[in-house]
Amino acid sequence: MLEPLAATVLNSVLPTRPLSTHFFLSRSAFGMAVRTATQSLPHDFFTPHHMSVKGKGRALPEDERGPCGSSSNSNELEGRRVLSESRSLSPSASRTFTTRQRTRRMSGHKSIASGSGSHIPSLRTWSRHVHVTQRRHASSRPAVDVPRHPSPHPSQTPDERQTWLKTFKDVSQDATAAHPEDAWQAFESLRIRDGRIPGPPSLVLAFLANVTLSAMQDGQEDMSSELLHRWGKRLQEALHHIDPGIQDMPRNLVRVRWNGLFVAASAMLGRLDEAAESISMLAHHADPQHQDRQRGWVLEIYTMILLALHHYRGPRAVLNLLVEHHWVMKYLTGTKHPAAVIPDVKRFAKVARFLLSRIEDPVHYLRDSLRVLSKDQLSALGSLLIFASSRTTDHLTGLVHVLQRNSIRMRPHTVFFLVRELARRGAFDIAHELLDSVSPTMTGHDGRPQDRPGYHSTALYLSSREGDVGAADRHYTSLAQSGSEDLDDKAAYMHAYALAGQPTRAVELFRELFPSGPDSGPKQQRPNLVHYTTVMFAFSQAGDLDGVNRWLGELSRASLRPDLHVYSIILQSFASRGDIESMHTLLDQMRESNITPTSVIYTTLISTVAERSDPMAAERIYKRALDEGVVPDRQMVTSVMDAHVEAGSWHGVVRAYDYLNTAGRPGAGVTIEVFNTLMKAYVLIGAPFRVVANLFRRLGGGKLRPDARTFALLIQSACDSGFMDIAEELYTEMERLAKQDKQTALRANIYVLTIMMRGYLLIDRRAKAKAILERIKKHGLQPNAITYSAILKAYGDQGNVQGVQIAEEFLQSLMKAESEKSWLHLGRGRSVMLDSVFRPLLDAYVAQGNVFDVERIHQDMVEAGGEPTLGSITALLDVHRRTGNVEGVRTIWPEVYRLGLEYVRANSLLTQEEASAPSLSGAGIVMCVPLSIYMDALSGTGDHAEVARVWKQLKDEGLQFDSHNWNHLVVALVRAGQPHRAFDIVENVILKYQEKSRRNERRRDANPKTPLTLDLPPLEEGDIPLPRSEAPLHNARRRAGIVERTTRRLGQAGSLEGKNADDFAHPLFLLQQLSPVWNTWRPHGATLTLLGRVLDHLQSGRLVQAIRPGSDLEFEQAALDEKEITQRTEAAGEVLGGIYDAFPRTVRLVREYELMKRTSRRGTTEDSS
Repeated sequence: MLEPLAATVLNSVLPTRPLSTHFFLSRSAFGMAVRTATQSLPHDFFTPHHMSVKGKGRALPEDERGPCGSSSNSNELEGRRVLSESRSLSPSASRTFTTRQRTRRMSGHKSIASGSGSHIPSLRTWSRHVHVTQRRHASSRPAVDVPRHPSPHPSQTPDERQTWLKTFKDVSQDATAAHPEDAWQAFESLRIRDGRIPGPPSLVLAFLANVTLSAMQDGQEDMSSELLHRWGKRLQEALHHIDPGIQDMPRNLVRVRWNGLFVAASAMLGRLDEAAESISMLAHHADPQHQDRQRGWVLEIYTMILLALHHYRGPRAVLNLLVEHHWVMKYLTGTKHPAAVIPDVKRFAKVARFLLSRIEDPVHYLRDSLRVLSKDQLSALGSLLIFASSRTTDHLTGLVHVLQRNSIRMRPHTVFFLVRELARRGAFDIAHELLDSVSPTMTGHDGRPQDRPGYHSTALYLSSREGDVGAADRHYTSLAQSGSEDLDDKAAYMHAYALAGQPTRAVELFRELFPSGPDSGPKQQRPNLVHYTTVMFAFSQAGDLDGVNRWLGELSRASLRPDLHVYSIILQSFASRGDIESMHTLLDQMRESNITPTSVIYTTLISTVAERSDPMAAERIYKRALDEGVVPDRQMVTSVMDAHVEAGSWHGVVRAYDYLNTAGRPGAGVTIEVFNTLMKAYVLIGAPFRVVANLFRRLGGGKLRPDARTFALLIQSACDSGFMDIAEELYTEMERLAKQDKQTALRANIYVLTIMMRGYLLIDRRAKAKAILERIKKHGLQPNAITYSAILKAYGDQGNVQGVQIAEEFLQSLMKAESEKSWLHLGRGRSVMLDSVFRPLLDAYVAQGNVFDVERIHQDMVEAGGEPTLGSITALLDVHRRTGNVEGVRTIWPEVYRLGLEYVRANSLLTQEEASAPSLSGAGIVMCVPLSIYMDALSGTGDHAEVARVWKQLKDEGLQFDSHNWNHLVVALVRAGQPHRAFDIVENVILKYQEKSRRNERRRDANPKTPLTLDLPPLEEGDIPLPRSEAPLHNARRRAGIVERTTRRLGQAGSLEGKNADDFAHPLFLLQQLSPVWNTWRPHGATLTLLGRVLDHLQSGRLVQAIRPGSDLEFEQAALDEKEITQRTEAAGEVLGGIYDAFPRTVRLVREYELMKRTSRRGTTEDSS
């Protein structure tokens, strides 16, 4: 047995001082030596064995080649031989090699055999003794262990052996996903059947490392002590059958790996402190000629130790070990490494991140450590926590904040890692500040300044994420001049031009950076999947689907296959511009390529329909993801929640929040992103500022930290309430936190300043608004389309010719200033941005009834690169209605209908639904307004048949009519001479929906099993669905009015606060029932006035006549004879009686409204007198 050798070989790398690792000698090795000496002889000791070669010419074991016979090169050659023979090896061809035992008496043997377990000789002593021991050991025992028991496979077949050998070979090369237990069974079967290990030591050690790591990683979610002990024992026992050779460390690569795996086995068996000390020694003894390979093996052992340590002592113990062993941190933060160690680095980093991510509240843990750790330790601790929290934005910024406030310097490689993570999230301001804290140069070994490794590569990555092609040019040039650019840098350089929407230049760079093409040159100089993806991304940014498909072909010709990442990037690019058709085409291509969408893909789809205010489509996409086996994460659920926010579906918002706030649900957890989505709901429903401010204050009591978006929403609420002084104070506080507390993410941004500017414009304080615009320029910020739209709307809403003229001149100046037109490429693409700035001017000319200018401005928008939208076409429809041009209305309506169908069809494309007929169920928010305009225009000219036809058509197609549509239908029915049906609509539709809205007292399920309203129980028979919300949402002027009314109605908002301080959704749950938004579901004043005139008309004995084209109703009434008048009077009385009998609530409401109007006029007259 080799146990004594194991102990001595391990200690051959130890320093001269005594170490805790002496347990390998005193506890393990000494005990093994005793067991070895007392063991009985093998059962077949006296049985003759076949010898392949007799006498002095016998074949020696592979490791018996003299004093330095065991070398890594020979092991590798033997490994290749065994792997090649394994394909054709049969049972009859296998041989059991044995050697005649030889005994050598060496002076060194006695000292080892009798050495005390309490004494650790010096490194020099071990170097002197270990050769002697190994020579004796190699000559005094068989090179291969012979099994003590008969083989468990006496009837082994050639196919079985081939399967075992293939499994062994594949696992050794890390080229299979075989189950660890199956792989171990194959290994044991070969070893027991052949009486030897199934290959040279180097190959067997590779197998042991890979199979043990696979077993540990498979069980890392719920690691058990039984699993660790089972595999630790297996690994330890297998190592006893392997002779690592007699050459000294660290040049003996087999012994390096043998020692490392022995350390790993010890950690798995619970001897953690000693294992940690030993791996530290191994990490610092590397052969310069084989440094990369040995580093990979050390990381392999570190991975096993971390998994064991996490099981026995938890994630904080893992963190403490890594802080102490700070030399491994460079493998966690994205530093460039040799190709040979990249797989081991990736595996180590993945496991470390998973284990460290289980630390609860890393920001709090870092704060607690400030009192007990040194600055260097805190720097290492902060770096590791940043690495572990890189996927959680609030933790990431919180950790940076603590480090900055306490002047703890982060190491350059940590800064570079952090800058990349922040750039990936779009936090460019803080990323730049962190990068500026690191000097781009350093002093080299020769005392001369040189570029700091990693600086220009990181700066290039940052500039590429911003689309800053100028900065990208500079940093790539610096890398190229020093010859340090790699494939990732080339991809980043191309990405800068791709993001800037310059596909032609991206293609040029591809050709320049890879002149040899994909088929020639070393692999590290050939373009890979990322470079092709970048070119496709460039074309998708420009909306060139043909270019995307062309480069998909280029990718295929390069023998590459698009993966999920390729499709995800392109899909997000299409989504950012609202290009639904291209998204649908891309999804089809994914499915044809057998690429299953993940939660990231589905989050993109849900977010797209959320922006289109279709929560039901969002929920159907979510359900489809579940059906395909996708496990939803927090971002995916939050996107569903946001879809309900955008549509004003408040019960859906509360349900999604409650799901996220329920522990144990997939994706559960309330982060600052979830809180911001909920806070957005409070703003869009028109909650009083006091309610929103209380919500913000309660945030400080939890673990969440407000970010720039949180402040922006709070400032928006203050502006909606007209509290501009409070908005200014909040903005000042943001600046203070950014400067004094170094929370750079809270620095001034264009969104907050645009909100404040629009707030001043709403209350007609133009001087203040202009000052905000100057502040935007002072900070060097780029105004966006929303900024310019707010300015144009303020002038257009003045209601006079001069204001509209100023607005048009301002718009013309924007379109002519080429240097200022970068705002067109921000946000969701040129077409959407153009619609945003042209719409205020269109609406202004519509209000003036100026058909010519409306059509002219619309044409200017199209010629500038915009596209007709439902909004712009509705403006054309309205101006023709206002001017009585019914033919113009008839001409435009088919285009409105077509765009409406395209709108809902686009949503159905993303839900992947096959609809047999077009459905307008999700188009209420875009189709209801033009429908009211169309009905008003047609009924006013007597085309009642068309009104009935279009109403029935849209109803059959699933359009959910709003309160305005029903009020316009009442007017249309009166104009059609059908007063009874008009009163029926008010009594049985409008008033019922009003009552439903008022009594919307839904029971709240605080722990829903799903976030979907589709999973709620169906309505009871006879119950009507809750009407679609008509909250003000993004209409700032309407929202301000709602806020004022809600504030008056609620009075003190304290009653909205629940008992649970962590229940941020309770006030919203109450607001959806108390909000005056239900007032929209009522008969409008104009409707009640008209119905009052109908009652008076009928009481006067006159029937309500239908409007007919070219008819004169007064003349026709005057031309009636006495008999006809009597008949009509009787008929009018019958109609009136029927209305009073059938619709008493409506009649009473009409009369009460008339009394209220008379009282109001009387009071006004008295006040004026």
